[in-house]
Amino acid sequence: MRIYGLQLVETVTDRICDVCGDSVMKEVNGHKYSESGELKAQWGYGSKEDGVCYQLDLCEDCFKVALLALKDHRRCIVMLDKDLPKEDFGIDKSRTPDYLLPH
Repeated sequence: MRIYGLQLVETVTDRICDVCGDSVMKEVNGHKYSESGELKAQWGYGSKEDGVCYQLDLCEDCFKVALLALKDHRRCIVMLDKDLPKEDFGIDKSRTPDYLLPH
């Protein structure tokens, strides 16, 4: 026997970029999709920030700014080395189609 009843379920209706404050939700054919990047960290025992957790939602533009800042930082660290960051720096190649990878 099945017994039916109404049940309220909390769901995400919007996500806001923690940097610029814009919504990261995009509407396509009447449906809203979250198009966001995330910056996450959870520091553990032995780190300077033991127990601190970070989580930032980023729109595509702010994510690209953060990625470029990290690439520049990497360039500074290895300035005299030959291992400069490549165009595919940070891209998860196991989940990105080959035709989208930079050549």
